[in-house]
This record gives sequence, structure tokens and C-alpha cells, in this order.
Amino acid sequence: MPARAGVPEAAAVAGGRDVTVLFEGAARALLITHAVLGFTAVLASTHHAAHAVLATMGRPQVRALQRFAWIAPLAVIAQAISGLAIYPLYRVRVRAAVLEKTAPAVVQWFDFKEHLSALALALVIAAALAGRGMDPDTPRDHRWPVAALSGTGAAFLWAATLIGLYVTSHKPLP
Repeated sequence: MPARAGVPEAAAVAGGRDVTVLFEGAARALLITHAVLGFTAVLASTHHAAHAVLATMGRPQVRALQRFAWIAPLAVIAQAISGLAIYPLYRVRVRAAVLEKTAPAVVQWFDFKEHLSALALALVIAAALAGRGMDPDTPRDHRWPVAALSGTGAAFLWAATLIGLYVTSHKPLP
């Protein structure tokens, strides 16, 4: 819906009403928190994946896997919660007000990023739980599933991070 003369675009999207969105006053702080937690999540899960691959190659990685088995899921869960907190604001002020009209492809990329993030959340948690059970006596062929879960989760998080940066650079929160 195009903005009417004298009516701000966000109000035009809301049917002419001036609406207040949850956490609107903290938009920048939430966006920065979401970004920092996103990079923490992607780097922690990448470390977990690297140590899981090294463990499959026979190198002792028990301590590192145990350490990143709690850091990676915690970071991904915190990042997801911050994303859920910021989503209503994004939905009203960015997606509905601007992107759906001017850049529908960016909207599709954002939706794809959200699906990747949800899959990564499940994969990182599964890899962390499975990796906790690994010890130096675990046969090498039983270590590959942990490396596959962790590596795929990290790859999905990297893709989601890059897509998120693209979407934010196209139209950041007001």
C-alpha cells in the first residue's frame, strides 16, 4: 500500500494508524545484540565442527568438544531469542513498510535465512549432545556423524549470517 500524503509510511502500512511495535525503542541495541550473538554462534559452532572433524581423524579433542558442546548451543539459542525479540519490529517497519514493495527478492532471502537458522539450531544442539558422549575410546567411524551434524550446522549458520548481513545492508531497522 503506498503511503498517503502527510501520513508516514509505517502508519500507512498499519491502515492509517500510528502503531507502536514491541521493543521499538531498543531497535538498534537489539540489532547489535543479534549481530554479536550471531557471530558468536557461527564462530563457536565452527570451532565445534573443526574439533569434531579433528576427532574423527584420531586427534584427541575431548576437552575442546566438551567446551564447545555448551558454548555453541548456548550462543545459537541466545541469538535465536534475540532474533525473535526483534522480528515484530522488522516485520512492521522494514518488511511490510518497504521490502515487500521495493525488494521482494530480499524478503525471500530473509525467509530462506530463517529456515536455515532453524535447521542450524537443531543441528548444533544435536551435534553438541552427541559430541558430549565422545571419549578417546569411541571408534573413529562413530565420530563421523557428530562431525557431519556439527559441520552442516556451522555451514548453515555461515550462510544465514551472510544472508542476514545482505538483508540488513539493503534496509536496516529504523
